[in-house]
Amino acid sequence: MKTETLNIAIIPSEEATNQAIKMSQKISDELGSRFILGQKTLIPHATVYQAQYPSRNIDRLKDMVKDFAQKTDLFEIELNKITASHGTFLFWDCEKSPILQNLHEKVVELANPLREGLIPSQLSDRENLSSGDEYDIKTFGSMLIGSRYKPHITITRLNKDSDAEKAIELLSDTDNFSFKPRGLFLGYLGEHGTVTKIIENYSFK
Repeated sequence: MKTETLNIAIIPSEEATNQAIKMSQKISDELGSRFILGQKTLIPHATVYQAQYPSRNIDRLKDMVKDFAQKTDLFEIELNKITASHGTFLFWDCEKSPILQNLHEKVVELANPLREGLIPSQLSDRENLSSGDEYDIKTFGSMLIGSRYKPHITITRLNKDSDAEKAIELLSDTDNFSFKPRGLFLGYLGEHGTVTKIIENYSFK
């Protein structure tokens, strides 16, 4: 069976996108990292739900995301602190507003059945996971779902766990700011949770 591993994600504003790329480059220059964000590939985004789907369901997924985005009122997202997650992932956290949480839960509810129980290979063989991570992978084919959802823009993935504190300090002068997202996109999922290419963009109402 042919499958595709895709990300349904929020498109940040141009200002937030540019700032995330600058921070990613800074960490690479100062500490080294596994990737650097860019405008056309490894694109800054805030994941809503990433999963693996049978290729035969992709058109249905596109229609679902388009319809959902067009019925969603434009809203605001606040970016605040820099944190490290799962050892080496560097996140620019979004405030977990009720609007953002509700958007995530609705998208998961609509998209999860379309994956038909598939689990991406990079998750199926992971070890030393928490019981919460194991449940999310088994039930949703992804991690950090529902109440555990942690909206963020991934800045990069560090080479070593021990660099996390230094990386957070390097970005400690990052100003908090709010932005109105440009919409949702459907994109190909690459290594480390990156988006390698956008398939479709869908603007909010």
